[in-house]
Amino acid sequence: MSKIKYSETADGIRLLCVNTEKFKTNYINIDLFTPLGEDLPAQYVLTSLLSHISGNYPTVKSFNSKIESLYGASFDSSIGNYGDNMRMSFFLELPDDRFALYGEKPSEEAVDFLTDVLLNPLCSDGKFREEAAEREIRFALEDLEAKKNDKRAYALSRLKQLMCENEKYGVDSEWLENEVRSLTPERLFAAYKKLLSEAQIVVTACGSLNEAMLYEKFTAFANKIENRNPAELTSEFVTGADEIRYFSESMKMMNQSKLVIGLRSGMENESDDYFAYRIMTDVFGGGPYSRLFANVREKLGLCYYCGARLIKQKGIIFIQSGIENENYQKALDEITEQLNVMKNGEFTDEELEASKRALADAYCGVEDSPSGVCSFFASQCFAKSLVNGEEEAKALLKVTREDVIKCAQKTVIDSVYLLSGEDSNE
Repeated sequence: MSKIKYSETADGIRLLCVNTEKFKTNYINIDLFTPLGEDLPAQYVLTSLLSHISGNYPTVKSFNSKIESLYGASFDSSIGNYGDNMRMSFFLELPDDRFALYGEKPSEEAVDFLTDVLLNPLCSDGKFREEAAEREIRFALEDLEAKKNDKRAYALSRLKQLMCENEKYGVDSEWLENEVRSLTPERLFAAYKKLLSEAQIVVTACGSLNEAMLYEKFTAFANKIENRNPAELTSEFVTGADEIRYFSESMKMMNQSKLVIGLRSGMENESDDYFAYRIMTDVFGGGPYSRLFANVREKLGLCYYCGARLIKQKGIIFIQSGIENENYQKALDEITEQLNVMKNGEFTDEELEASKRALADAYCGVEDSPSGVCSFFASQCFAKSLVNGEEEAKALLKVTREDVIKCAQKTVIDSVYLLSGEDSNE
């Protein structure tokens, strides 16, 4: 049985430890949350910069050698949206201490390494080392260019930007790229200091870990951060749309057009009928049993793929589809028709039950890996209470047909975006 313990340090760092001997590895994750804003370009670069070198390990080689010395641990980082907030993550997985030689405690070393990565960057005189900063800025620009070349991801990012242009969530990718290009070692350091001061910091750990050790080390970590003043995290929920807005762009070297649709679900916060909206979105556009897959893709052959996803932290549903350009109107009409099917309650009991079983099974499986455990509980880090996967599954199974219809009837299309090739013969 897993033992879950939640605590907070004096400086507002949340620590969640899931203690279990079920796994052969331990997983430790540090999340930093701040409101999306002008520091995002610097934070984008910092995520990579802090993951490759540090004051104690000033070269990529020495940094990676230290990770390897932790019994072949794996270390990585990521950055993304959490509603109208930025989420920067650093995570490390390594063999459990009971498999170490000579009574070593690699998990303690791992925690020291993670905290050192954040507290002791390679910088001096109020700036990061110039060659390191320039390298990571170049890497960031290459990464942004790669995302632009991924037409599916690019279309979704453009829809987010256009649909949420007056919300923090609608990050302008061109602005982000230009700001990254103009960064300096001094600006990166200033953004780093501000990040540690203002971020809501959440630590999740899973494995056969010593809870007292974790609390002691992360309390010491918190005490070393100067001027801690965590920012308040909020997300704006827009519950409706006055009219549907249509956007289109063309791009060279595209064989397949991308149709992305943004819907406002009517959710007023993360907890507002969440499980019913989760089921509704899945019956509408989730697995192979869904209305979009069975009708738009399989029955009518109007697309290569078509699915819907609910963004819990914003109450937005995104539909992504790959189509031939000449099928744009037919696909849009059929997607709209299937939304009406949901509103009218014309989906079958078999579709509803298939969705509930699939999602319940997925929730019951979140604790099958230490990384899955940390990801699952980290997503609840600001909830009033913690629930495990089985409890979430039970809540899903209680959702009724009437609950699903009510959610569908609140859902409206806000924006439609088409990215097509400039020459349909290309």
